[in-house]
Amino acid sequence: MNKNMKKTYYLLTIFTVFMFSFSYMLVPLYDIFCEVTGLNGKTNQTKVSVINEQPTERFVKIKFTSTVANSAPFIFEPVNKEMNVQVGKIYTTFYTLTNNSNKIKYATASPSVVPSQDAEFFKKIECFCFSQQEINAFETKELPLQFIINNELRNETKTLVLSYTMFNTTEQAGLNSENKIYE
Repeated sequence: MNKNMKKTYYLLTIFTVFMFSFSYMLVPLYDIFCEVTGLNGKTNQTKVSVINEQPTERFVKIKFTSTVANSAPFIFEPVNKEMNVQVGKIYTTFYTLTNNSNKIKYATASPSVVPSQDAEFFKKIECFCFSQQEINAFETKELPLQFIINNELRNETKTLVLSYTMFNTTEQAGLNSENKIYE
């Protein structure tokens, strides 16, 4: 191997290692970026235990959206596409999750709120996103979401969008191709 080929080989190897390391560190770096800048729109990831319902005269529109990540075998959608809610009052709505495969699957939902600076005011009391969902082959489940919009929501905010992405976490749950298959 001549000198130029060795140099190219070493540069490509170093570049490959760098790119792999960078992609591995992307999630923690993104979390740090979001924490520093206040971007992202992450809502609470655990149940709010103390709720003081204090309805105001103010109403905001909540739009509900959903996506399924990585072509998972799911149909995932909100029952209500939007709701006009009174700030400070508790509401309940539902999403439906259908497993279109012939195997038991596990799924986890990741929420976000837009505008992101208002995410902290969207408080989930009960949410399917707090735990992993087990769903049987060809089953449809109704997944509850109970929430309240905090009274401290900015006055200029008229609409919030709550978006969930559903992930197939079957492999992470330790299931493999030996899953029970339903005919």
